[in-house]
Amino acid sequence: MTTMPDFNSSTEKRARFGKVFSSRVEKLIEDLQAMAKTANLEIYEFDDELVKKLFVELAKRFRATAHRFGIEFEISIDGEPIE
Repeated sequence: MTTMPDFNSSTEKRARFGKVFSSRVEKLIEDLQAMAKTANLEIYEFDDELVKKLFVELAKRFRATAHRFGIEFEISIDGEPIE
């Protein structure tokens, strides 16, 4: 009879985390690279205030996610702290 792996073991949990986390980070990086292309003013026109507002929202979500991993950082835009 074959022994079932212990899916709740630390080794299994680390392996699952490594697979899931790294692939999600790679996807985020790809999405950010694609988003950066929309800054090309020869092709797109954007509202500076809307872009700033959306980047603040993204930064807040990054900060909240980092907090869940025990990582703290501060956000500021043009020297102004963001709560």
